[in-house]
Amino acid sequence: MTIQNKKLFIFDLDGTLVDTAPDFKNSINYMLNELNESEVSLEEIRNWVGYGARELIRRTVVDKNIPHDEQRIEEMLKIFLLHYTHNIDDDSVLFNNVRNVLEFLKDNGIKLAVCTNKMERLSNILLEKLNVLHMFDYLVGGDSLSKSKPDPFPLLNICEKLNTEISDSVMIGDSVTDLNAGKGAGMPVVLVSYGYTDNKDIYNEADLVINDFSQLKELVN
Repeated sequence: MTIQNKKLFIFDLDGTLVDTAPDFKNSINYMLNELNESEVSLEEIRNWVGYGARELIRRTVVDKNIPHDEQRIEEMLKIFLLHYTHNIDDDSVLFNNVRNVLEFLKDNGIKLAVCTNKMERLSNILLEKLNVLHMFDYLVGGDSLSKSKPDPFPLLNICEKLNTEISDSVMIGDSVTDLNAGKGAGMPVVLVSYGYTDNKDIYNEADLVINDFSQLKELVN
């Protein structure tokens, strides 16, 4: 499947555009401290990111054998979100070359969108604080629609909203969630190797794997 000269680039957020794991760790550990539980490491958090805040908490409590039910998960989520919302960009930064590549793509008339499982409100806040929100034509969060990644529906919604054919679009992400969403939508998938997945086997199924965001420039003639 060709990936050259696409009109629409759709990006995952956490682990693709922004290194958010440090702030996830800070807020998860704040929550754990409130519960008198031991903290988690940055490496553990990196392997749990990509499925939304609720799933991040679920993976944390399962890994640490913390007794829980759905009501308890909701209580933990409130603690986490209260801290994370107020500290969302304390340690989060754009990955290398993200800003200049986004500017390059915009200058070349390419539409840009974000498809993330992060809550839409938090995604907008983070990208605004990092001064790149204005570069994107559309953003879909994990709570924006009735379905989220790995379902292809959010990607199809983005193509429809931006009046762009699926064949003229490409998904850029770092995880199996992004891979399955892109493949399910019928568009090529570029995976970044610097992201949060610990499943390197998925690289064999991607149309392209890049080690640096600047390599995306090579897809534009």
